Amino acid sequence: MRVGFARVSTKKNAQDISIAGQKQQLLKAGCDRVISERASAFQPGKKREGWEELWSLVAAGEVTEVVTIDQSRLSRSGDDLEFLQACALKGIIVRALSGGIIETESYSGFVTAGVLSVMNRAQSKLISAKVKDGIKRRREAGFYASGFVPFGYQVTKGKLDIHPENFPAARLMWEELDAMQFAVNAWITKHKADWSPSGLRGWIRNPMLRGIVYGQFDAVKALITFQEYERAVVCTKLRTQMRGVSASRNLLFTCLVKCAKCGYNLCHSFSGPYPRLKCLHLNCEHYGRGLRVSVVREKVVAALVARSQQMAELASEVDNRESPEERKIRGEILALEAVKHLSGVPALIAKQKTQLAALKKQPTGPRRELLSDLFADPGTLALATDEELRPIVIEFVSSIIWPGGLNNCLVTLR
Repeated sequence: MRVGFARVSTKKNAQDISIAGQKQQLLKAGCDRVISERASAFQPGKKREGWEELWSLVAAGEVTEVVTIDQSRLSRSGDDLEFLQACALKGIIVRALSGGIIETESYSGFVTAGVLSVMNRAQSKLISAKVKDGIKRRREAGFYASGFVPFGYQVTKGKLDIHPENFPAARLMWEELDAMQFAVNAWITKHKADWSPSGLRGWIRNPMLRGIVYGQFDAVKALITFQEYERAVVCTKLRTQMRGVSASRNLLFTCLVKCAKCGYNLCHSFSGPYPRLKCLHLNCEHYGRGLRVSVVREKVVAALVARSQQMAELASEVDNRESPEERKIRGEILALEAVKHLSGVPALIAKQKTQLAALKKQPTGPRRELLSDLFADPGTLALATDEELRPIVIEFVSSIIWPGGLNNCLVTLR
């Protein structure tokens, strides 16, 4: 059986004519069957269904001749030589319509096939380098190369920017999701929104919302802070553990306290006079046992209060630390000071100092000194409702482990 092999590099519609033309030439050359694929042959180890099918036919001995337009259609990653040698062992002829029989048995044939293989691979590397360089230069010039932009942003003439109407709506959407502890299904149901749960989760995780584009920080105006994103990650992880528990049924320690023996979350129980957290994993030696919710609450509040002084010290360090933008402006001021005798330089120095002062006034990140004041007063957290306390626990508590006993739990803060 004579088998033809046709290939183009991508699935773009622009290459429809090329793949159709290859098939027509191969059928005209007398092929009984034509295998075609639309995939790059440059990346070694990449799965190519058409290429693997051709290999399987050769291995099974069902082929007498393989026909292709030229050697580059077989592969551009170097494994075309291995294929040619396998065909030679099976006595299969490999023919290129542009150059005749391709063989590796003779000295001249081996050299010719090897040179063509290296040239095809080098050509692909050169094209890839040119494309990457072009994309890099466009990005450095402020152009958004291609791809999907999340809700709240837009691309106008290649430039990425916020959408004047959707950006405020996206911010409101984030705040509502945050208030619902990122229960995406509940939010979609409430608003009857045209979002899929996976699509909304992908929007939440999109780095562009934090101002990151192609790994570059502050490339576009951020919709959220990094602290807000970290909270979303924690809440999303908890939502995954809750296995369908609705946001309205979230209690103070839902999916937050784990049994040290089995690693499963403790469940709320209201069967006795006091609300309790119990291990309900059948194979655990702590099954049916637990501790009061009030005990866990007391331990958590005590840990937060004990951390208050550390948070105050950390706040002082953060306030005294300059941001990269502040360091950049301060360096420019020092450079201008050296030539301040020149005309117009003093005005530039004054302008830079004004920008530096404005940056100093802008708080970045959570105001830990305010939170430390809140935690330093035990009565504030002790009198807080469960709904008020749960966001604080999610934000600052890393884990709560119950090792056993009626009055024992280990609280670890972030």
